[in-house]
Amino acid sequence: MKYLQCFVVLAEEQHYHRASERLNVAQPLMSLAIKRLESELGVLLFKRTQRSTRITEAGARLLPEAQRILNQYAEFKRHASLVTQAVQQRIRLGLSGMTVGLAHPQLDALLRLVHEELSDIDLYVTEYEHGTLIRNLRDGVLDIGIAIGNLRHEDLVIQRLWSDPMWAVVPASHPLAQASYLSRDDLRSCRLIVCHPDSDDGGSEQIRALIAEKVIEPTIAQYASSVQGMLSMVAAGFGVSFIAESQIARNPRHGVRFLPIEQCESAFYASALYRSGGLRPEDRRFFEVVRSFLGREPQTPAPILLSN
Repeated sequence: MKYLQCFVVLAEEQHYHRASERLNVAQPLMSLAIKRLESELGVLLFKRTQRSTRITEAGARLLPEAQRILNQYAEFKRHASLVTQAVQQRIRLGLSGMTVGLAHPQLDALLRLVHEELSDIDLYVTEYEHGTLIRNLRDGVLDIGIAIGNLRHEDLVIQRLWSDPMWAVVPASHPLAQASYLSRDDLRSCRLIVCHPDSDDGGSEQIRALIAEKVIEPTIAQYASSVQGMLSMVAAGFGVSFIAESQIARNPRHGVRFLPIEQCESAFYASALYRSGGLRPEDRRFFEVVRSFLGREPQTPAPILLSN
């Protein structure tokens, strides 16, 4: 189905880069999917030049059938969702943003409370990349999502849960490591390690927003897809990165320093998402527990400053 989806979107866009962005996949993977589909079908679907991509006559004739199959599959998934709901009470919860900040003490406590309060409901929790989470919510594969970022999706309801202040991570050998905090001028000269948008697009967007506000012409040195990978690159001296305050105590690491950013109000925001148009009774009970939980005082451990 993924190959057919790539075929249909590329036929609509007639441009590999735009099609890749629309599907939230890397362009080489898009090209590979088309080549494999052409190989399986034994037909050339697109004519490629350095300047353009055009669907062939054979591709144009096959396109309506591909669209029909995808529509049937989407309907099949919606029917499977209804069958699942009819057979048992289940909440399918997706998480996205563990790389940069969703692995938060608040999330631990919330999931524990939901598990206890809704013991009669099967709570099925899965972690997703950000783009996959959004698609699965729209397709009805997920009931509720929790994600990081300044999220804007007109077809989804977004409820803010909590925020987590953003700190900088500096190599212990870096001259800035002896400072008490980083300033805007400090960040202008830093090589930056940021979250890879394929892993945490929501968190990546917040980091880009911080960089755009506080840094002139930033230099992106590396991309990280996990907190541990990011810390390893910082400790090795590849550059300066960013971390949620709550992650500091959970990820002690020699060879780095965690520093606040001067006059920085940026934070990683965690939000719950669901499809507009009403909630199922199970989902309403979930959000009743969430409202009860958010009325409590958060208890976030104090950050720890480490050096080698």
